[in-house]
This record gives sequence, C-alpha cells and structure tokens, in this order.
Amino acid sequence: MASKPLSVAHISLARGYKGNERQTELLIKELAKLGVPQTLVCRDDSPLPIHVEGVNKLRIVKIAGLSDPSFIGHFKVGSSPTILHAHEAHAIKWCFLHYLFFGIPYVITARKPNPEKKGFFDSAYYNSAAAVVGISKIIKNNFEQAFKRKVEFIGDCSSNFRANTEIVQRYRQALKNRFVVGQVGALVNRENSQTTLIDAAKLLKQQLPELVLVFVGAGDDMGLLRMHAEGMPNVKFIGFKRNYIDYIASFDVFAYPVNQEGVGSIILDTMEQGVPVIASAVDGIPDLIKNGVNGFLIKPGDAKSLAHYILQLKRDRGTRNSLVQNAYAEVENHGSSAMAASYYRLYTAIINGEYNKKEA
Repeated sequence: MASKPLSVAHISLARGYKGNERQTELLIKELAKLGVPQTLVCRDDSPLPIHVEGVNKLRIVKIAGLSDPSFIGHFKVGSSPTILHAHEAHAIKWCFLHYLFFGIPYVITARKPNPEKKGFFDSAYYNSAAAVVGISKIIKNNFEQAFKRKVEFIGDCSSNFRANTEIVQRYRQALKNRFVVGQVGALVNRENSQTTLIDAAKLLKQQLPELVLVFVGAGDDMGLLRMHAEGMPNVKFIGFKRNYIDYIASFDVFAYPVNQEGVGSIILDTMEQGVPVIASAVDGIPDLIKNGVNGFLIKPGDAKSLAHYILQLKRDRGTRNSLVQNAYAEVENHGSSAMAASYYRLYTAIINGEYNKKEA
C-alpha cells in the first residue's frame, strides 16, 4: 500500500503569543525542513503569523474571533490537508467540525494537567480525534483515565532563544553584588504561588541580605503580591517583558514554586541559559527535573525548603555547577527536531491507517 502524502493544518486560535504558540511555531518550522506542506489556521488578530513569516510551503488562513461563525475558514482549508492538529482548547471544536464536514482526521495536543470537563461534547471531541497527545506523563495518564482511550506522550521542546549578551550584562551590572532570584510568569498567585517565593525571602532576611527577588510578568494579583511584600525593598515587580529570556539569563537562580503546571517549557528555556532551577514537584515538572541532579524540587507552598535551596545555591558553587551541567544534558533531549520527528511519525501512521487509537 502506497503512503499518502502528508499535509498538515495547524489550528491555533489563541489570542496572543506565549509558550504554547512558541511550540507551534517551532513545530511548523521543523516540519518545513522536512518538506511538509502546511496550513496555519489562526485568529485574524493573532501574532503567530509574524513568527512563521517566510516558512516554506506554509499557507495562512485567518478567521474572525474564536468561533468562525460563517465557517469561512473551514471552506478555505477544505479537504487539502491530510491531517489537522489542534494546538489549544478552542482549536479542538474547530477540528471536530472540520472532521464532520470533510472527514479529515485530527490530532489534539493536551497541555493542561486535568481535563476541565468530561461532558458529552468533550467526550465526542476527544474520542473522535485520531490521536491525543499529552505533553507530560501525568497529562497522558489523566486523559487516558478521563476518556478511556490511548494517549501519546510527546514533550515540549526548548525554545532555542538566544539572550542578548549586552542587555544581560547591563542587567547584571545594575544588580551588582546582589544575589538575584527570579521568576517569569503571570502574576496569578493561585497558580504560580509568588507568595511562597516572597515568604522564602523573608526567611532569608538575615542569612542572605544581598538577596533580591525579580518578578517578570503581569496579572490580576499584582496588588495582592505588593501587599505581601510590603516593607521588602528587595522585591522587584518589573511587569511583562517580551525579552524575558534576557532577564532569565541575568538571574542567579530561577524559582518556580507553582501550584500547577502542564510541563513547564519555561524550565527548559531556563536550563538552556545555564541558570539553576528550583521548582514545585507538580504535574509535568518532575519529567524535566530530577531532584538534586539537574535542579531542586519542593512541595507546593514549602517556603522553608525553597529558602534552604536558594541558600545552598548561593554557598555551594560545586552543587550549582553540577546542576547546570546536568540541566544542559536534559535540554539536549528536548530539541525541536526531536519533537517534530515524533509528531511526523504519528501523523504518517494515522494517515496510512497504521495507528490504533484504542486504549492500550
């Protein structure tokens, strides 16, 4: 039986450009290197097309808002792709409808640790998919249990960002003789638990007076966090920054005491910059961090352990260097070409009838 030609339509209806969209961008670029014809279906105000401008054999189809009420996008895409790929929640319904209209199989990439709903339509969306992919082992297991079907595991890749050396040096010079512990993420405390990091800084007030915390990001809890850090001039909130990788590269430690996280591609980005990571042992993070080997893991909300590891990284250069070197090795296992190769194999198995989506 002859193999069918592969043509992929990526559906990403997110409003902005964050880590998930970066993963979609990298996948598109790697598949282009393999000569795969591709289509990107996105919102008419999406910034994603700017990031994939000039990619060979890529067509852009823009739709109005999230729902495409007139179905124009569906008819523009038509039956030309041999497979669809839903990259975020809004795209799943779009792919399901396109599957009903044109019979084209679709793949879902699941990024949240738990299915938000398990109603009739959600079951239809997930069970009609040709394949479901979880970006962490815990996502894979949770979705298998929720929808009683096989789920693949394909992890996210490092973002391949390159920090601007001049900017990094300027940041470091501005905080000369300070020990900088930073976090990048939305200021939403119930998810990212910035108060845990502030509490750790309070515990280190006497032992580590040169400590400074830098929070890169914006969010609804800015006021709450400023109140929690009242009387602490060593806590800096600098807002959302597009060049966040330059800030990460200037940190001495990246602290990520989150309460939930799909996989934490930001952790791979930090490892890539040679910055040691302390993170919560939740969801997909232990897929990346082995405690004491390439980073440190803590329980969510454990400010005492967080403070302990910050102090250890300040005082023990040998441990710091060991973590960083082992983290580089971990990043090498999560390259964009490896991720794309895994999806390529999955796509081709589906369109050639070689993939069995039934529960293993």
